[in-house]
Amino acid sequence: MNKKLLEGIEILKIEIDNIKLQKLEQYFKELIDYNDHTNLTAIRDENDLIEKHFLDSLIVHKNLPISKGKAIDIGTGAGFPGMVLAIMNPEIQLTLMDSVGKKTKFLEMIKEKLNLPNVEVVNGRSEDYIEGRREIYDLGLCRGVNRLNVILEYVTPFIKVDGIFFPQKLEYIDEVEEAQNALKTLNCQLIEVINESLPFSKDARTILKIKKISKTDEKFPRKAGKALKKPL
Repeated sequence: MNKKLLEGIEILKIEIDNIKLQKLEQYFKELIDYNDHTNLTAIRDENDLIEKHFLDSLIVHKNLPISKGKAIDIGTGAGFPGMVLAIMNPEIQLTLMDSVGKKTKFLEMIKEKLNLPNVEVVNGRSEDYIEGRREIYDLGLCRGVNRLNVILEYVTPFIKVDGIFFPQKLEYIDEVEEAQNALKTLNCQLIEVINESLPFSKDARTILKIKKISKTDEKFPRKAGKALKKPL
């Protein structure tokens, strides 16, 4: 078993059983092997990979506002935090969405190898997949894809009224200020700022807890590229 992963879990004071631990370990090993021939993540050092992807995702798990229901992780990449959350929370149905085919192909493989029936993998963009999925999720996730005023438009149309958007941010104060119009337009409210740190490097990690107050206008998300070119 990976000592760095075990030590990090202990520092974070996260309870985990052997089955989940073994699945995290297998996921880590598969990612290392796959990354040798297909670039899924720029992080190559194994200890950095454990801390900046796996333990970073476990910080989200530690603070999750739901224990069951439906969640969507948009721009999940190689599965962070969504795949880690799916392993740790079998009663949450996770949709992992990414527009890069090589990444979703990897995630499909992990889903099958780890026997995760609570995972759905979607290769596509949020703007194209909103049809039939509007306001059906209890929780929205997004890590490092873009600035807050952009990702709010990508994610909040998928979230139910009274649901939570739970993005991870390294810097957030300027982004929150910049996103005031987006929050208002999309009927969302920042209700909590959760400050954590990685267990070894002590690098700061922030999670924003954003509540959806009322329905999103159906014109959002706008067509592909609009949110990025002309943020709210």
